[in-house]
Amino acid sequence: MVELTAEERLQIEIEPHANKNMVKSVAEGVLDAVAAGMIPLNTVVTYFISDYVNNSFLIGLLPTLQAVCNVLVQLSLNGKLNGRERFKPLCNLGTFLFRCSWLIISILILFFNRMHPLGFVCVFYAIYCYSGLCQGLTVLTYSQMMNKVIPNRVKGRFFGIRGAFNSAAGIIGAQIGGAIIASNGDVRRFGVLFLIAFVLDMLSVALQAWMWEPAMKMGEKQEKTTGKKNNFFKDMARLFRKDRNIARYVIAMFLITIGMSFFTFQTAHSKEALGLTGAQLGMVTSIMYIFQTGGSLLWGYVSDRKGYHPGMVIGQLGFVAYLLLAFFAKSAELTYIMTAIYGLAVAANNLGSRNMVFKMCAYEERVTYYGVINMMLTIATATASMLTGALIDWIGYEYSALACLMMTVPGVILLLRVKEAPPAAAAE
Repeated sequence: MVELTAEERLQIEIEPHANKNMVKSVAEGVLDAVAAGMIPLNTVVTYFISDYVNNSFLIGLLPTLQAVCNVLVQLSLNGKLNGRERFKPLCNLGTFLFRCSWLIISILILFFNRMHPLGFVCVFYAIYCYSGLCQGLTVLTYSQMMNKVIPNRVKGRFFGIRGAFNSAAGIIGAQIGGAIIASNGDVRRFGVLFLIAFVLDMLSVALQAWMWEPAMKMGEKQEKTTGKKNNFFKDMARLFRKDRNIARYVIAMFLITIGMSFFTFQTAHSKEALGLTGAQLGMVTSIMYIFQTGGSLLWGYVSDRKGYHPGMVIGQLGFVAYLLLAFFAKSAELTYIMTAIYGLAVAANNLGSRNMVFKMCAYEERVTYYGVINMMLTIATATASMLTGALIDWIGYEYSALACLMMTVPGVILLLRVKEAPPAAAAE
């Protein structure tokens, strides 16, 4: 009798629960996406905080601090999740604590908006640091859980469809958010946005907790390594030495992520230089989600037939086009076109950047491979926003777009050489 691999046993176990898990996952994703569409960091939050902070470096510091706290949690937990039978309990805890930050921000804006501006900004940034700490736990566990609760036979299609539903829900959230922002000039309207987002996200957490995750039975080899202290940098060095394919991928995505950070500053620049209004902000956010919806369906279809790699390459070329247009942006209308291109590109990135890693390694190596790529992307995010903000203050918005382009193009060239296969197959 042929002994089944861990992956084959997992697929057999999950099948009876697959349909229910997919329905619950889509529902929780839609609720979270409506909330996220109301308060996206790159548009609404940047628009809000720019009333208190008139410096690109400090605006870029907000996502940087959040990402640094995210990295700290991942470094502290590195290797400690190897061999876990279930990821859902930790994922639910991290998600709940992370989304509670919306309630805290809502209270800050609704009841303490008259405090000294410096004190307000410090508290606001501190809350985002807290959210980063909680997000670190969620990031480490969510993809691991989702790759267990959805069968391999439909993964590409499912994540594409789920992404499309999320993007469509994001459009609804953006419209609600845009209407509330445009309704009056009272700063407390942003507090109302965060409060509504908190309520929706609590419903989302409840649905996420309702999904069924199989317990992963550990083999003898895995049991011996469970609890063993891992060092992220040693893991990365070991993987880079034995697998040049993953090394190319990590470096490529690191460079591309730095280039992508430019979008964070588009809203603040458009508000100051192009006179972007609250109503137009709602339109920009809606355009982003509309094109993310179409992109998610397109790249999900492509990934089921050709793998994640083709969509990833085309998506990154979209970032190149976006940065070229940013150099010439002189009107709000061109901002709409740039946002549409960004939406298509980021849909490919969201679908493939981490999921592709699971096809580039053996099942037993998933936690290590995923940990390395996820950590490097988080570190890139942590440093990119701050560096790009400093560049904009130094050389201006347009030339900073060219500097980001110079990081993105080599990343795309490296990505072209990446093979979507485990080390042995990629070497052939």
